[in-house]
Amino acid sequence: MLKNLLQHRRRLFWLLQISGWAGYALMNFLQGLAYDRTPIYIIPSLVYALSGFCLTLVMRQIYLRIWNQPPLAMFTVAVLSSLLFAVVFEASRVLAYLNLYPSDWQIEAWWEVFRQYSLSLYVLLAWSALYFGVKYYRKVEQQRAQLLEATTAAQTAQLKMLRYQLNPHFLFNTLNAVSTLILAGQNDTANRMVVKLSHFLRRSLEMEPMQMVSLRDELQAIREYLEVEQIRFAERLSIHWDVDEQAYSAQVPSLLLQPIIENAIKYAIAPSVDGGHIEIKVSLLDVTLHIVVQDNGPGLDHQRNRPSEASGTGLGLENIRARLRALHGDLQSVIIEDAPEGGVRVSLQMPYEHE
Repeated sequence: MLKNLLQHRRRLFWLLQISGWAGYALMNFLQGLAYDRTPIYIIPSLVYALSGFCLTLVMRQIYLRIWNQPPLAMFTVAVLSSLLFAVVFEASRVLAYLNLYPSDWQIEAWWEVFRQYSLSLYVLLAWSALYFGVKYYRKVEQQRAQLLEATTAAQTAQLKMLRYQLNPHFLFNTLNAVSTLILAGQNDTANRMVVKLSHFLRRSLEMEPMQMVSLRDELQAIREYLEVEQIRFAERLSIHWDVDEQAYSAQVPSLLLQPIIENAIKYAIAPSVDGGHIEIKVSLLDVTLHIVVQDNGPGLDHQRNRPSEASGTGLGLENIRARLRALHGDLQSVIIEDAPEGGVRVSLQMPYEHE
């Protein structure tokens, strides 16, 4: 509710203005009763509060006109305005008091006016401080929201760039494979490859990079991608799945594993005459989701020496790290290393979250 009010500045101002001065009138009235005033003392209390209510509306218009000025200028205007309007504020209290309690007012009591004036000045200065405080807080929140929106937009654009950068390479190889199959007279296989390609591309384009999806949907997208690649590489590519059934409901960023799988195809399977295998293992340990993707390729040194490394392992894994870090902070990890039995192993850990 507070967040909703902060987003509607007019509604927030009037709520604070009315409730604040109503509370001030009530406090002034109760203070009078404590000094043995009769209930009719509510009248000067209301007059005093209504005067402050109207005067601060005028001060608000002044503050709105100097809002974009330097802080020192705003501070000076706020102090001078409070000093000036405190005179009118205190005069309204004195007049209302004299009309109800003329016999209580003594000549020596005029010195009391200066003390009361300082109290009236304090009230207006406090109102000014609260006004600027709320306004600055809203400005900071607005800037923070704009920064978050800009950051999100930048991340979305970066992730989309990554997706469109990776897919053309995959698409070119697939279409080239389809063309080869057609020339070889394997029309049925070529048709099957085109159908699976269309399924994968449709899902890939429908999944927004900043969207959270179930692990089941994420792995299904990977399966469709690998089905296309298995037609392309035939017996040169083998896939091993080991997925904990309870992990399917986990929520993960969409297209999270795509760069890892593409790197495995690009660096471990494609360059090898004999092909290779990719193992995808997902397990759930307490409240932590573990995802491991491992190939049996030549390892990290081979990837680092490739000139295309900047658009492969580096960019893909850096995006994965940034996405998981934004979501889970220090509760996640992304580790890429040489597997003891050969090849590259990428391990992801993150908190287990589900719908």
